[in-house]
Amino acid sequence: MSDSFARISFPPERDDFYADLRKEVSAHFKNAGHTHFGNRQMHVKVAVMFAVYFGLYACMLTASPNVEMLLVWYATIGVWGVFLGLNVGHDAAHFALFKSRKWNKVFLHVFDLLGTNSFNWKNRHVGAHHLFPNIMDHDSDIQQSDVVKIFPRDKHRSIHKVQWLYMPVVYMIYIFRWVVYRDFKDIFSPRLGGFDNRQYPSREIVKMVLFKLGYLYYIVVVPKLVLGFSWGQVFGAFVLLTVFASLTITMVLLSTHVGEHANFPEPDADGVMPYSWSHHHMLTAGDFATESALVTHLFGGFNHHVIHHLFQHICHIHYPALTKILIRVAAKHGVEYRSEKHMFSAMYSHFKLLYNNGNPINPELAQP
Repeated sequence: MSDSFARISFPPERDDFYADLRKEVSAHFKNAGHTHFGNRQMHVKVAVMFAVYFGLYACMLTASPNVEMLLVWYATIGVWGVFLGLNVGHDAAHFALFKSRKWNKVFLHVFDLLGTNSFNWKNRHVGAHHLFPNIMDHDSDIQQSDVVKIFPRDKHRSIHKVQWLYMPVVYMIYIFRWVVYRDFKDIFSPRLGGFDNRQYPSREIVKMVLFKLGYLYYIVVVPKLVLGFSWGQVFGAFVLLTVFASLTITMVLLSTHVGEHANFPEPDADGVMPYSWSHHHMLTAGDFATESALVTHLFGGFNHHVIHHLFQHICHIHYPALTKILIRVAAKHGVEYRSEKHMFSAMYSHFKLLYNNGNPINPELAQP
């Protein structure tokens, strides 16, 4: 890894915004009489999430009299698998689900259960994205392919002119690509954004292969043997599962950092960012549909994304109350807080970004 990836830094806080916010958040937990980890309500939610996932799988194996029903069950499993990963795996990766680091590490393997690799995902998400959100060449959650131009200053290709038209199709293969290609590619990648990935443990490679074989066995082979459908029918159902899972997860990913008014700050020649750590996260993260209890419940609090970036070790079950505190403190200090009222308006904003970035020169998107 080049030195440029090792010396990204943020200047000191320029005001009392984050200090006041931390005091308010601490006071909230003190007054409520509980910790920032998952509480009993959260742990019941985890149990229900797992029960529904395995229940759907059991129903698929026992209630699929025809191909049409098989497809319905697979699509539903794909969507619920995303909910399971967002609610359980994501919090576990941030050591927010349980007080015990051991149990967080155990439940992080929900990603492996779903065919993806928990080791790579945590390195990408916690080791790169949370340290360098929206910083080009450093944020591996955003910068994944040359097919799409997310960063306004990224290399422009002629195909980007119509990226707002073809990217919906590309997003449909997000999970399939992740399961069968991206995880293996990461093994040989010296860096994942700003994360140094050169020392890749051999045991993680073995674990990855075994988990993926286990996933394909229970999601493809077992249904084929139990239900008697052809290999083509079951594999087609599996592909449909990944399509529905992809559409579900991209709705979340596209609604938090990469909208029309997103900011992409850049470091100076010495690797120093233009804004302090807290102000950088306020500038680069955005919320959506925070008033919707259903969206918050299903998507694991991802819609309360700003507070998550400022306090990544807090379980998402606490986010609705903390977002109200954040809005109040941000207004007090004159700090901009960005939020879309609905998920679909946030997604629409993302495609406007794609359209704008399709132009080779767009002065309006230049960063200060």
